[in-house]
Amino acid sequence: MKVRFIIPFIICIVMMIGSAGAVWGNASLLSQYSPVLSSGPYKQLTRMDELASSLYQAAYTNNRQAGYVQVQQLQRILEGELKYSAGMPEGWRVMEQDARFIEQTLISGATTADWLMEAARLRLATDALVRPEHALWLQYENIMLDDLSRVEKAWKRQTGDGAIAARAAMNSLQKHAERIEPSIAMMYGIMHGSELMERIRYTNQLLESKSLSALNADMVTHSLKSLKEAITRVYDQGGRADVLPAVAPLGAANPLSWTLFLGAIISAVLTYSGWRKYKTNPFGVKPLS
Repeated sequence: MKVRFIIPFIICIVMMIGSAGAVWGNASLLSQYSPVLSSGPYKQLTRMDELASSLYQAAYTNNRQAGYVQVQQLQRILEGELKYSAGMPEGWRVMEQDARFIEQTLISGATTADWLMEAARLRLATDALVRPEHALWLQYENIMLDDLSRVEKAWKRQTGDGAIAARAAMNSLQKHAERIEPSIAMMYGIMHGSELMERIRYTNQLLESKSLSALNADMVTHSLKSLKEAITRVYDQGGRADVLPAVAPLGAANPLSWTLFLGAIISAVLTYSGWRKYKTNPFGVKPLS
């Protein structure tokens, strides 16, 4: 009666071996095609992010030769098919414009300050594509709100030069808004951040006005309030368009390996049950003659 547990035991061993083979075989299959998979959009996206980061470092250290090489490589990616796999078309156009500006600036022999802003814009935009949930440009909400707080404090000065001080403080806010403009366009389209830029332009226009009447002062106060609301709306989670993923993730589940694994468990249970019956009655039940 050993057959009660020997057969299930053999089946259990076979299924365990098959389950392990299915898992390792699947991994082998993926490794076989890894060169093909690695050349897909996600690798290009990662490469673009690396180039943008290196380009920013080159601009920060005024490494013109390295910057020129990197911006040319970045342009080849920007002009390729990747733009149809992720992000918004407006964002890709803005990035292409910034890359062309950097290339022309380096050819013309301008200084670092003339292409550092564009390098930072490209860095933030590519970072937003690769890691949208934890992108660097998301940190600019608090930065711009701090800028606006300094503008409001300068505007409320009692020394008679509030408009001049507020206009000077607006420069930092405007630079930060311009820096994240490609990121907003890449993630949500060009119109998503247009209100912010228009509010900045209008507030600057009011602060530069020579008229310091009470009506003008009220308009400045109201414009600063609207500017704060515009900053908040840029980062508002509601009503945002979903970003197209670069690639679809590979499925991790393997039905065959799960089937063999469950079969091995069932066979192990049957083996244990048969072994217990054998220990209780090793010779089985004989019929009476």
